[in-house]
Amino acid sequence: MRKRATTGTAVVCAALLALAACGDGGSSGDAAEGTTIKIGFVGALTGPLSPSGQNSLAGLKAGAEYVEQHNPGTKIVIEQRDTKGEPTAAVAATRALAQDGVSALYFTTEAFPPVQDVLNQVKVPGDTAGGIGSIAADVGDSKRYKYAFSTGAGTSGETSITPLLAYAASAGKTVAVLDDSSAFGTSQTKDTLAIAQSQFPDVKIVHESFPNTASDVTAQLNKLKAAGAESLIVWSYGAPLVATMSSLNKIGWNPQMSAVLGIGDPATTELIPEGMKKTLAAGPIAKTFLSSSTGDASITADFVKLYLKAKGKTEFNALDSVGAVSFDWALLVTQASQQAKSTEPDAVKKALVSGGTFKGANGTYTFGPDKRIGIDADQLGVFVPAQPCPDGKCVEAAVSAGE
Repeated sequence: MRKRATTGTAVVCAALLALAACGDGGSSGDAAEGTTIKIGFVGALTGPLSPSGQNSLAGLKAGAEYVEQHNPGTKIVIEQRDTKGEPTAAVAATRALAQDGVSALYFTTEAFPPVQDVLNQVKVPGDTAGGIGSIAADVGDSKRYKYAFSTGAGTSGETSITPLLAYAASAGKTVAVLDDSSAFGTSQTKDTLAIAQSQFPDVKIVHESFPNTASDVTAQLNKLKAAGAESLIVWSYGAPLVATMSSLNKIGWNPQMSAVLGIGDPATTELIPEGMKKTLAAGPIAKTFLSSSTGDASITADFVKLYLKAKGKTEFNALDSVGAVSFDWALLVTQASQQAKSTEPDAVKKALVSGGTFKGANGTYTFGPDKRIGIDADQLGVFVPAQPCPDGKCVEAAVSAGE
């Protein structure tokens, strides 16, 4: 049984110092002693997409530990389900976790689109990183999918594309776009074409796709090279991105490239051709993780420490910042629950879309009835994945780097 709040505002202020300033509409509320918040995790923990899933689960666990450290008496329970990347497994897991009484759910990218109708039925808010991209046009209280959120720092929508496209366009007027035919890849390519037409009218886009099961994409890359492309944007992550980097090495092509945050995975960065190590940019990434960031970064610093602990490692790389997406979801669900004075999922969802601000490692989030990507473009940047990220600070890439 879920317990409702009983303590007063003065206690809340003391309990929430690290989460948000007391009195903020999105982060204040009564914190009940002995409150348990149950959050479900649905995603690929085994199979080719598992690296991202494992990072996300570690981030969620780190977020649970952060909440418990800063909110005495509050307990976060994480219930996980491994889908192995199978959409049907994601649907079944979502139904099971909803019946088990979770307050909210977190999904890896590929698991998110197929569960939306189920989330509407069970009325549980679900969060993701890039998974919202292919359904973004249908997300919101006035639209089809009412329980979808993204704490991804620019992993979906226009904010995820514009920084990478601007970087690519700085190298010349012919930009190559390569995707892996996944729902994420094709939707990002579609939006890239539209944004290029409206914001970069002098840029010519040449495009190729490859199956996300392919281990070699040299044929597609050779076509893009032959088309005269001076730069390359790759919409892919995980094993398909590794295949892309390996294929670039095979053909010896070194375009100015921009890619998703996932290229910060050491298994991928070690494949970056020597001729691209200074110019390849990736992201977007929250500015809180960039070397140029200033101001209060206490939550970000705590995330880095707790995330490394959850992963059992000592060095932070750029892909590890993916863990902040799920880490922040644990913080935001807690803040929304405290505002609503309830752990009921529909009450948590209503608090999230109330227009208040919520604090996390990625920065400040603001949602609304039809605004479900909480981080805006002014909080994002791009980084150089071939460079290390000591203490969670990655080297910022300049748009002019390729000129």
